Amino acid sequence: IPNSFVHFDQESDRIDGFMGYMLTRTPIGKRSNEDNANYWTIIIDALNFSGPVMYMSAWFWDSRINWNPKSVSWSDHRALISYIAQGFEGSIGSHVLTIPNGGGKWIKTNQIIFPKDNGANTTTLFTGHSQFNNDWAAVAMEPMLSGTGSAESQKPSHIMQSYITDRVKPECNTPGEHSAWKLWIEETDDEPETEFGGFGVGDEVPADAPFLEASDAASCHARLTLNTEKLQCGSTFCKTRKYIRQVKKGSEFSLLKNNKVPKHIKKALNRIKFKPTKLNDGRYLGPPAQTEKACFDTPGPSPSDSRLYCTRTQSGTWLGFKWYRFVDQPELNHVFASMEKSERDRARCFMQARIERLHEAQSSGQGVPRWFDAPQGESDLPKAKVGIDPALLLTPPTGLEKGFVPIPLYERNREMPANCEVFVGSVTKEPNPLPKGYYDGYANEWGDYEEEVCPANPESGGIYTYPGEIFSYHPTTDQSARKGYTVPLRSEVKLDDPVTCNLPSDPQKASTNNLFS
Repeated sequence: IPNSFVHFDQESDRIDGFMGYMLTRTPIGKRSNEDNANYWTIIIDALNFSGPVMYMSAWFWDSRINWNPKSVSWSDHRALISYIAQGFEGSIGSHVLTIPNGGGKWIKTNQIIFPKDNGANTTTLFTGHSQFNNDWAAVAMEPMLSGTGSAESQKPSHIMQSYITDRVKPECNTPGEHSAWKLWIEETDDEPETEFGGFGVGDEVPADAPFLEASDAASCHARLTLNTEKLQCGSTFCKTRKYIRQVKKGSEFSLLKNNKVPKHIKKALNRIKFKPTKLNDGRYLGPPAQTEKACFDTPGPSPSDSRLYCTRTQSGTWLGFKWYRFVDQPELNHVFASMEKSERDRARCFMQARIERLHEAQSSGQGVPRWFDAPQGESDLPKAKVGIDPALLLTPPTGLEKGFVPIPLYERNREMPANCEVFVGSVTKEPNPLPKGYYDGYANEWGDYEEEVCPANPESGGIYTYPGEIFSYHPTTDQSARKGYTVPLRSEVKLDDPVTCNLPSDPQKASTNNLFS
């Protein structure tokens, strides 16, 4: 999973469809048997992959607010996420042309595209909701990770069965008038903020009984009607109209078809260009900066294969990555550095052993094991599932099949890493390189990374470092045992060498003692 998260398969028409998404507490990040921290995990379900893709460590949350031994962040088992807000919002951008002497106002907006359900003039944005009133994922996954219980309980199919057994269908609602697609025009010196609709998306409120019956069968969906008379529709997508007119100040806005807009108005509107959205000059896209190298080099990638692998996604993004033992990946450095030395290596070995069992279970069957599925069944989705870009579905090198993960060091659009050693996929040369000087004039003016040294307030005097001293969630049931950990500046980072755990993933040349059996 790169910084830009999931890329979809575009070459086999699989980008038009559904992907299952779940955020749940799991025991993937446990550092000891007693560790009860929340390890919020993202699990996805697509056409060609199903399973966990990312978890958030306790340190991820603690480093932001745990400046006191009694602080409680989202890592604390008492702080549970009871719901997930879903939706989308934002500014789509527009050009405005005001005609003098009462000639009215013309607006050209970016167009919004809505997916069209198979065989219907509707768009389903979300479907197949589930909620859980227990710790189902932690209970279901523990046998697999700990290697305890029956052989059947250690398979991904056991997790799927637990999902089916423990899920609860939420109460479904019908969309109202507020659900229709609308635009707001911000307040100006001579006009108030204006809201207008009529775009043809959700304008018709469905009859409650039939809609609720269908929604209930689908475990609740967010579905809006599509008025094809007001939209530009093909077989799979519908676009909103982009031209809007206000005849005179204070009058209502109306949507116009392209052929109803005078040519000279179109020409004038097309002369106005949107400002490019490049907010950096490329420095933060890899490879790691000099101030970051310590985190990537220690403990570092696998000694048996430290080569830079390169692959290009279908959308044109080059990813440069190396294979790291799971506990040696850079994002876990502070997780272990914040622990007492006497606990640190044992925790690393405990976690590594569990990840190797996870990888073993995930690859032991035939095909793609499903961790969860659409409650109404895949065949009853309004469209098929999307596929993940094959460039993200990697096969580990020989000897690194269990306990190793690919860590991106480089992610740039249409720029191939200069020192690729192994190419994954058929593309070995950038077919459409960026023009020379692409990033010129787009330097980030917000400073370098996150500030590490900050001015203090007048009461305290001097300066302080950020994030400072952190009291992370303790990997035992006794949270009074928390010890403060002062996060070093990047220039002062000192990290441990790899630890030997008596596991297949142990580095070939390790200098530490065996700490796990």
